[in-house]
Amino acid sequence: MISEVDIQRAIAVRRKVIRWFEHHGKRHPWRDTDNPFHILIAEMLLRRTTATAVGRVYPILIKRFPTPRDLATAHEFEIAQQLETLGLQRVRAAQMKTTALRLVNEHGGEVPSDLDTLQDLPGVGRYIAAAVSNLAFGCAEPMVDGNIVHILNRIFTLSLKGSNDILAWEAARTVGGKKQDIRLYWGMIDLVQTVCLRRQPRCETCPLNGFCDYLSDSLRGSDSHI
Repeated sequence: MISEVDIQRAIAVRRKVIRWFEHHGKRHPWRDTDNPFHILIAEMLLRRTTATAVGRVYPILIKRFPTPRDLATAHEFEIAQQLETLGLQRVRAAQMKTTALRLVNEHGGEVPSDLDTLQDLPGVGRYIAAAVSNLAFGCAEPMVDGNIVHILNRIFTLSLKGSNDILAWEAARTVGGKKQDIRLYWGMIDLVQTVCLRRQPRCETCPLNGFCDYLSDSLRGSDSHI
């Protein structure tokens, strides 16, 4: 948990990350839409796949299947063809088609805004549900994946065990504050991918180097050997 003492630091981290994202954040097509179905598809594709790889498939897939009804009526083989470069295309195609059918048959062809209902869809866990809820519907929901866990552990000396750790979601909610600005989460994800690397972090260029326990501990360790 982030202690009461760290609340002000959490606020500063939030502001710094959002400001950094505005200038250095990556631009992906799914970040420029509020279409719930398109966001849902993007997040399903991004699971265990790089954004670069998804970026090559997503625009084509959305153009071919722009609505849940389009995807629900497509043949699985046709969907799998579009996903071939991502791997596991048959599994992905089956899951996406099943999700689209659920949307058509149970939700009138619309993506539900309720978080619990979203999580009940095939292939949609808590993170994807939160992402759709936050970006598409403007709900103040925290988002936690492996990247978020990694950066929160480093900044605040936490021992979060993964995206299923309830303490990780509580920590993210604390850092996100009332608004849970999507730019904060995109910024943290992008920072982990470009700056706060797991093996060789580029602390000297990190916007959070004045607030990070990991860097402070590293510097103290260096000083003790002088």
